[in-house]
Amino acid sequence: MATLLVITILIPLIAGLATALAPGLDRDQARKIALGAVVVTLGLSLVLLVGFRPEIRGPQFAFQTLDGHYGWAWIAKTDIRVAFGLDGLSLWLFVLTSLLMITAVCSSWESVSDRAPQYYGFLLALQTGLLGLFASLDVVLFYVFFEFTLIPLFFLIGLWGGPKRKKAAVTFFLYTLAGSLLTLLGVISLVAVNYLYSRGHVLTFSIPELTSGLAVVQWDDWYKTNSWTSPQVLIFLLLFAGFAIKVPMFPFHTWLPLAHVEAPTAGSIVLAGVLLKVGTYGLMRFNLAMTPLGSAALFPLIATLAVAGVIYGALAALAQTDVKRLVAYSSVSHMGFIVLGIFAMNATGLDGAVIQQINHGLTTGALFACVGMIYDRYHTRQLADLGGLWSRLPVLALFLMLAAMGSAAVPLLCGFTGEFPILAGAFETSPRSAVLAATGMILGAAYLLWMLRKLLFGPLKEPHGHTTDATNGHHPAVAPVGWYEIAGLSPLMILIVLIGVYPRPFLNQSKLAVVDLVETLPQSAVASAPARLDPARARSLDQNDRTPVLSASVATAPAASLGDRR
Repeated sequence: MATLLVITILIPLIAGLATALAPGLDRDQARKIALGAVVVTLGLSLVLLVGFRPEIRGPQFAFQTLDGHYGWAWIAKTDIRVAFGLDGLSLWLFVLTSLLMITAVCSSWESVSDRAPQYYGFLLALQTGLLGLFASLDVVLFYVFFEFTLIPLFFLIGLWGGPKRKKAAVTFFLYTLAGSLLTLLGVISLVAVNYLYSRGHVLTFSIPELTSGLAVVQWDDWYKTNSWTSPQVLIFLLLFAGFAIKVPMFPFHTWLPLAHVEAPTAGSIVLAGVLLKVGTYGLMRFNLAMTPLGSAALFPLIATLAVAGVIYGALAALAQTDVKRLVAYSSVSHMGFIVLGIFAMNATGLDGAVIQQINHGLTTGALFACVGMIYDRYHTRQLADLGGLWSRLPVLALFLMLAAMGSAAVPLLCGFTGEFPILAGAFETSPRSAVLAATGMILGAAYLLWMLRKLLFGPLKEPHGHTTDATNGHHPAVAPVGWYEIAGLSPLMILIVLIGVYPRPFLNQSKLAVVDLVETLPQSAVASAPARLDPARARSLDQNDRTPVLSASVATAPAASLGDRR
């Protein structure tokens, strides 16, 4: 299974290179190779999903050496390794990437004709970058894939995007690169702290080893409540810089609407469906797991930014006249929900955040695919130019309605199973934040229903050149929904309903990973307002009053305190 995981990651890259570099390849051949590669990748991802055992803690499908290290030595003297594996936090994002790539390829079937082999080559390379990122068990390897994903998307936007594609590509690249460099400093700081204050001065870049090692480093010797100069808070902020831009959180979101509007349809699908989840995944994997006291101390700030993003994104979506820009701002709002669930710092909120990552990928990916289908037929995305499309394109209308209702968190559809636990978890930690964020659900229903009313219902309204001839009932040629569009969207529609009706299998796969994450957190932060966290008091609490700060599995491990080292 470890070999299968590596093969799954590499297949899109190999197919992408073959597609982009093969001489004389035409569009039809390129898109068939791309579709074959993403279908095979999804098939292998599903094999890994079936083989995943949720009762086992830690990464699975990973090579392990005799001394217990993961992967193979890459730069031996520093113990930087090529190590891949999946756990409950990364498994579904890995599978979601494989699934949405099929939608991305199918959405490009007829719309991309210029330099098609290179286009599909970049798209497949982006898939390998994302799969490798979610499966990385080494922080340097993670960072390599983190930066690598910028390159294919930069070219996809810059070469195949809209009229302002160059500005959008450069803005996207500069924003994310600047934040990721700060994140690199945060990662280096974590490695240094673990080396300096671990027993035996072990230098490791392994994500599992860093997580367990930092859990027993006594950060309290450095930590002062609400002190912005304490080392763990500063490291938290360095890590947070890159991931917050990637999410993107308010007010770091300004690159996103332009990138979405100018990107080709496939670029928007992958960007919203998967690439934004790199930010939330990083917040869980690094910020929450490795700097828990910083997460607790800065909860008031993070909750404020998350709630502001929820409300601002929804209000901005209500003001849009371009349907693609409307969906882009809806992503800002929905990603705010996920961040709020993560930093609720309890199992309920984290469960909601984990499954909402999947839900947002499905619904927003489907919405962007539907908007692309409309644009391919009418060459406009203006709500004022369109109406009554249900009578002309009923299959497209059905897809659009189901995706919008799922995004609006209608019960028995996927959005509800994510946003409700997020609000419940946030209410345990900060009732005010939960109540304010709940207004985002109301506003979300408002702008999505308004979008559906404008696009689908009422008299048929089409742009100039497509208007129905009332004298003879003749309809100008508007291409019906193709098989490739149905194939790309049908799996998303099935999952939107399935997760809404029966989410338990999806939650079970990540249950132990969420439990382990919660156990690393200061329990005083979980049980009450984090702003009042006092780590010294939390450690002195009696077992009968509160769960220990560290889980039993790590609390008994040997540790060298910072004070001892000094």
